[in-house]
Amino acid sequence: MTSSSQNGITQNVAIAQNGTIVHNILNGITVKLCPPSSEAYRSIIPQLAVLLKSCVDTNITMNFLQPFSIQDASAFWLSAEEKVVQMKQFVLVAQESQEAQEKDADDHDFRHEKHEPPVILGCVILYLAHTPNAKHRGEVGKLIIGSEHRKRGIGKMLLDRMEDEARRHSLKILVLDTQTGSGAELFYERVGYSKVGVLPDVTLAPNGGQYTSWLFRALD
Repeated sequence: MTSSSQNGITQNVAIAQNGTIVHNILNGITVKLCPPSSEAYRSIIPQLAVLLKSCVDTNITMNFLQPFSIQDASAFWLSAEEKVVQMKQFVLVAQESQEAQEKDADDHDFRHEKHEPPVILGCVILYLAHTPNAKHRGEVGKLIIGSEHRKRGIGKMLLDRMEDEARRHSLKILVLDTQTGSGAELFYERVGYSKVGVLPDVTLAPNGGQYTSWLFRALD
């Protein structure tokens, strides 16, 4: 375990034997990459489904329309299982750190046999491009923070860890789109993502209203 300090805040980084960053710990929050395991991935789907449904229910754009059930949300995450196992996309989650559970666990462990999985505070997906002419590009999707856990730096932690994973896969560009005038637009600008274009009336919000989307990019 190594430590670094930014703005007076200590961040611990666990390093696996192959040099891969397994998780970051900051202010009692752990960010982890779900391993390519059906068992591990399915164990977190119920919590991921709750996060996704909460966004759609509050009209935050996540590619879905209302009404949107918990079964709909679970089906979305379950549909990604094959790509997660095949390492074609990566799901990262933020959890409350549980030192008692982690003390005897190997850095590679995602869940612990004797305990329930920790509460998931937020998540993000890194999608790899699979066309031959886009191997250098990835897409950021489903950055979701539970409403009661916002304003704690979790979104930035998830993006930082996701960008580490992007670099590990030699990605040079990350792209995403988000609704103009939204809190997400301000967040991505604040953390250093660059606006590269706008798509007027490109899609629908969960309540059916049209909205305009900004395109962002990062890395390089």
